[in-house]
Amino acid sequence: MFFIFDKPDNYGFWMKDMLFPLDIVWISEDYHIVHIEKNLTPETYPIIYYPGVPSKFVLEILAGQTDIHNIKIGDLIEISEN
Repeated sequence: MFFIFDKPDNYGFWMKDMLFPLDIVWISEDYHIVHIEKNLTPETYPIIYYPGVPSKFVLEILAGQTDIHNIKIGDLIEISEN
């Protein structure tokens, strides 16, 4: 899932009602990855995870995908409308 917020902020995410583990990637207004939480399981609820720095976008992907695709903090992402 890809979340787009109106303005950058320190948005927190949790694993409430999730049925499978995720990697969560926070992305700044200028499209740089600013924080990653890996392999968050449903059992981590009610912990809320925050990036510690403002972000405008958040990407939730299947756990392990950040490692498989070598996604890391500082990477620049490209968003395509196609």
